Amino acid sequence: MRTTFIGLRHWLAIPLFLALCVTGSFSQSAAGSDVVMVLPFENTSNHPEYNWVGESFADSLAELLSKPGVLVVSSDEREIAYQRLRLPETVIPSRATAIKLAREAKASMIVVGTYSVIPAQDESKPENAKSGKDKSSAEAYVQLTARVIKVNEGRTLGEMFDGSWATRQFDFGGPLTTLQNIQGRLAYQILYQRDKALSFSQNQLVQEATKVPQRAFEAYVKGVQLGERDSKRANYLKNALHFYADANGGAVYPQAAFELGRFYMLDGKWKDATEYFTKLQKKDPHYAEAAFYAGLGFAKMGDLGHALAALVPLSSDMPLIGVYNNAGAVAVQASREEKKEDERARLLAQGTSFLARAAESSPDDPIVHFNYALALFLSGKYAEAADQLKPVITADARDGQAYFLYAKALEKIGKTDTANAADDQARRWLQAYAKSQTEWQKSQTVNGVSVRMRDVLNRDDVSDLTRRNAIAANTDPNSGTEDLLAKARDLYQAGRDDEALPELHRVVMLEPTNAEAYLLSGRINQRRGDQEAAIAALKTAIFWDPKLIDAHILLGRIFLERGDRGEATKYATSAMTIDSNNQEAIALQRQVTMGKN
Repeated sequence: MRTTFIGLRHWLAIPLFLALCVTGSFSQSAAGSDVVMVLPFENTSNHPEYNWVGESFADSLAELLSKPGVLVVSSDEREIAYQRLRLPETVIPSRATAIKLAREAKASMIVVGTYSVIPAQDESKPENAKSGKDKSSAEAYVQLTARVIKVNEGRTLGEMFDGSWATRQFDFGGPLTTLQNIQGRLAYQILYQRDKALSFSQNQLVQEATKVPQRAFEAYVKGVQLGERDSKRANYLKNALHFYADANGGAVYPQAAFELGRFYMLDGKWKDATEYFTKLQKKDPHYAEAAFYAGLGFAKMGDLGHALAALVPLSSDMPLIGVYNNAGAVAVQASREEKKEDERARLLAQGTSFLARAAESSPDDPIVHFNYALALFLSGKYAEAADQLKPVITADARDGQAYFLYAKALEKIGKTDTANAADDQARRWLQAYAKSQTEWQKSQTVNGVSVRMRDVLNRDDVSDLTRRNAIAANTDPNSGTEDLLAKARDLYQAGRDDEALPELHRVVMLEPTNAEAYLLSGRINQRRGDQEAAIAALKTAIFWDPKLIDAHILLGRIFLERGDRGEATKYATSAMTIDSNNQEAIALQRQVTMGKN
């Protein structure tokens, strides 16, 4: 990678620079978070077959940049922003339009980029021309340029350098087969520019970027570029699942499974759809949506037990009207089919409770109020059922089932005239009126009245809830630094470094001067073998607390291991100055003096 100015690496050795970077102009306050929107990169080469690369940057960076203190606009949120501005998703927006899209998505920064691809067997590639490589051995080569635009300022990200403003531009190139590696390095540089005291290294982010096998990744990205009903889409996604499973001992590629589930769902093949939706685990992206549509699919196939198993737990994780409605509707229908009286009563109460919450949150939703009315009717609460049906009938004057249920509820509470009027409307609009009326006269039941499922989960609602949860996770006022530090210490002691580092990053977001957090981060990175990251964190710890002897000692050990006896001696001496009786400091001093490792 190259940037528009040089010398930045040398500053990393200066603790003051590291410390100031924590609260630099690019970072928001500790109480807030940056919201980043990544737009598809523009293909500037004359090779449209590589357009999928541009979308892959948007999707991959959105996942890689999602770190403590950074909220990322999801691909679904990005699509909604395009729709609200009435822009085709295939259009690469201008700078001004990109800023409009970001504001629509409430983003504070945008990542934009361009790239070109030199296809395989093309001698115009510089390396091939110089080395004389044979055409058959050439690889497709990608070259990209990326920038970060600060939305409120309307200018490209940069910083003061030698008294003037220098913009940052990120340039990468490499074989197309290393695309994920490039994306990991780019994500790291963007995050590093935001916060120089990162709790993870570039290698760690590259490992995260390349966790999906290259062939699986390419097949997935190409698949989701195609139309939702295109049969080739399914083929690409199946290939992605196959390649991923082969490389990971049969594990499931969750994003591919979700999209394949959606493909079959849109085709009405619910058995296939639920098979793929249920492959997702709670930790996976799109799990909540997959659980919702799996529940819908099971309900449509008449498997109410599995439908409830999918929807009831989801109601806690995703308290949305659509989830409450479907969970309530399935529970009500299950109660109607249940033979055991106790279980029937339990299911009906459960369904009524879900629907009551949905109705309270959505006073104008006719589907919710119809289902709630049916639940109340089955519970013998006829007057309340009639009240719930009024807005349903108002919304659709031809709703025969609503009129029929309304008439029977009114009949039960003795409002004969109004009941007869409603019954006349039911007779007019309900196609199966004769059968339903005969059943009513024989058994006073309304089995012909069906519950109503919500077939689509509102994407705006999902995005809003996801954003609120992300904000809460980053700004939880109950998560004080001491609690977070205690949790990070416990995780470190248990060897769970991957879980400890995000907690430490949250600490420095809340309290950028917390030396212990940097010390613990240094210990973790040293244990992982990432000496550069460990040194940076430990020097920052010393800047904020010069008498933190453990940081001096650990730095001395690292430099001794690296063969840098001068630096090791410096930190051994400073440790002895702080506490000449500290046994670890004495041991380090002895090692340095005696020349032992």
